[in-house]
Amino acid sequence: MPTQNPVLRVCSLLNAERAKYLIVGGHALILHGLVRATEDVDILIESSDDNCKRVLAALSRLEDGAAKELAPQDLRDNVVVKIADEVEVDVSTRAWKISYEDAAPSACEIEIDNVRVPYLGIDALIASKETYREKDHLDLVQLRALKQRKESGG
Repeated sequence: MPTQNPVLRVCSLLNAERAKYLIVGGHALILHGLVRATEDVDILIESSDDNCKRVLAALSRLEDGAAKELAPQDLRDNVVVKIADEVEVDVSTRAWKISYEDAAPSACEIEIDNVRVPYLGIDALIASKETYREKDHLDLVQLRALKQRKESGG
C-alpha cells in the first residue's frame, strides 16, 4: 500500500461509498489554515442506517479491516467510535453539540490530489469546540481570531 495522507486515504474510501461525512477536529482546523498537530482523522457522519453502513463499508477497506467488527448501531450508540487501523479514525454522529445535519449546509469542501475533502465550516467548527476540554479552548481562541480576520477582510 503506498503511503498516503491519512485524511486523503479516509476521504477517498468514504467518497467511493458515497458516504455523508465531514472532517472535524484537528484536521478541520488545519484545512481552515491553522497550525495544529493531530494524527487521527475525526469524522462527523450522518446517522441514518444506510449511511452508517456506507461508512463501515468504506472504513472496512483500511488495511486491517478493523471496522468489519462494527455494526451501524455501534456508531449511533457511542459518542465516538475509535477505529484503530492503518489510519486511526474517530467516528461520531455528533461533534459536541453539532450534528451532520446541523453542519452540512455551511460545510466547506476542497479537492486535494483529486480527492474531495468535505469539512466543517468555521461557525460549526467553533460550536464543536465549545467544550470543557482545555485543548478545545485553545482551538477556540485561534478559530475566533481567524473568523474575525476573515470578516474584517484580512
